[in-house]
Amino acid sequence: MRSLLKVILPPLIGFAAYFIAIRYSSVYFTLRIDEMGEGTIMAFIAYFRYFMPLLFTVALLTQFLIVVPIWDRVFLKSVTGKLISSLILCWICILFAAGISYSIWDKQSGVYHVIKVGVFMTAVQLVYWTVNLFVLYLLTKKPEQAAETTQ
Repeated sequence: MRSLLKVILPPLIGFAAYFIAIRYSSVYFTLRIDEMGEGTIMAFIAYFRYFMPLLFTVALLTQFLIVVPIWDRVFLKSVTGKLISSLILCWICILFAAGISYSIWDKQSGVYHVIKVGVFMTAVQLVYWTVNLFVLYLLTKKPEQAAETTQ
């Protein structure tokens, strides 16, 4: 049961937080599907609104196939191993944000725009992964707790 919660609960909490933030923003009811692809924050919010079920499905698959197996191996490591893993995660978030930002960048809008979108995308990913890993931490039994429950 705990392993099922590790797969479902972290993405659910992360997506629920974003959904609440977007749903109760002042622009929610003015979002249109034709705004996507403009490379703006509003376009990202519109994309998230219309594709949330698909994005959530991808998040569940990522959690099941990649995140939970890596988490189970990293959780038992030393503090240094955890720190290195966290830095690698931050680096991956920055690379994905740069790729997404560059792919939606219109060169006529200038370099400042791609930097602004990149910083925003990095922040979105880092907040999601921080929430995700914190929930995983709460759901994981520490080795000393597991030994106590078996005795």
